[in-house]
Amino acid sequence: MVNHNTSTISCTRLREDFSLKNSTHYGGANLLLDYALQRVNLPVILANNLTISKNNNAKYPLSDTLTTYILGNVLGLGRIFHMEKIENDPLLVTKTRFDKLPDYTLYYQDLNRFNNEIDTKSLLPVLTKLGSRILNRKCILDFDSTVETVYGCQEGAEKGYNHEKPGRLSYHPLLVFDGLSQALLHAKLRNGNSGASSDFKSFFQEVLTSLPPKTKIDYMRFDAGFCGDDIYQIAEKNTRRGYVGKIRLYDDLVQHSEIFPWQRIEYTDYVLETKSFTHQAKSWTIPRRIVMIRYRRVDDDSAQLKLADLDWHVAALVTQLNWDAEDIWRFYNQRCCQENYIKEMKYGFNIDQIPTDGFYPNYAALLLKGITYNLVLAFRKEIATRRFLKMTINRLRRELLLIPGLIVTHARGFILKLDQSYPWQTDFLVMRRRLESL
Repeated sequence: MVNHNTSTISCTRLREDFSLKNSTHYGGANLLLDYALQRVNLPVILANNLTISKNNNAKYPLSDTLTTYILGNVLGLGRIFHMEKIENDPLLVTKTRFDKLPDYTLYYQDLNRFNNEIDTKSLLPVLTKLGSRILNRKCILDFDSTVETVYGCQEGAEKGYNHEKPGRLSYHPLLVFDGLSQALLHAKLRNGNSGASSDFKSFFQEVLTSLPPKTKIDYMRFDAGFCGDDIYQIAEKNTRRGYVGKIRLYDDLVQHSEIFPWQRIEYTDYVLETKSFTHQAKSWTIPRRIVMIRYRRVDDDSAQLKLADLDWHVAALVTQLNWDAEDIWRFYNQRCCQENYIKEMKYGFNIDQIPTDGFYPNYAALLLKGITYNLVLAFRKEIATRRFLKMTINRLRRELLLIPGLIVTHARGFILKLDQSYPWQTDFLVMRRRLESL
């Protein structure tokens, strides 16, 4: 009997020899480096906005150090000591025209130069400048906060709400994204014991002043952590069309809602019920519209609705909009995409990797990683082909940035030879033409 499971793989013996010069892991990043250094002119933007500087004889000006730190984050080097890997990378050395990139310990030293709020916030105009390349004339402000657990004694880290690591010290950053373009518009590092909406008023004023003049706020959306009459008044005053915010199901609201009947909307696999009414909480200055939603799945076995009220998922929204209740619910649910943006910043740009012991240096690192996030978004919007448009940063690195390359000299110039077997060569050349046409 013939054995069809016999392996035909044979291992060819190869001898290693570390003699290849001028090779790089990051050949595909040449496109993004050209975009950041030439089209965006990132070092100049940083130099023009920073309120601190080094001595004139410093080998690496602060703007250059921060630029290489941002580029390292683009390439996936989430921790500062990982930057040691690219200190002598031929591509990065050639592009920046340094003899070598800064030693990784210099990034710690330069981050520690940000030791007060004014100097740290000098990075915000850079974040806004990159965000303006992505923003449209209309925007939807989506506010949220996240928890960054720390594993040391970092300044400002406190015990607060921490779902994944209860009792651990943490930071509690406040973030706002544009719901249309995904751009990060502002970020603020806060102590771990801060509430979700702590410092909201001053935070919103900074967002308002940083938006490009032609960009108008159509809507605002926020979860139940951002509740309160003062927040609703800000939304009512500063949006052109309205806002939607989730609200907790406190006793007075639930009792008031029982007066109004549910209206049923049936679908194939679940049933949705809505009600809408006007309600004024004790702390509110005016009554506001409340939309309540409850839904549950149809029993797969009997195709009948389950009888227990506990099977319902119930939510309440406060809004200024006069849309149908179902439309308001679906519009609010689009805010869930913001959770993906935060995941992208955590798992793609490592905002939860805390680099120093100081509060303001860590705040500066958060803003620098936000700048990196906006830089990649702007690159995708202005340069990327459809193949790369919706990729996460981790996949973009695998598919585009991490192409083996070899730098050779020819006719007093440099040529970057890329892997001949790279499957997306046509897309790469299209992006090169787009970049040169900007």
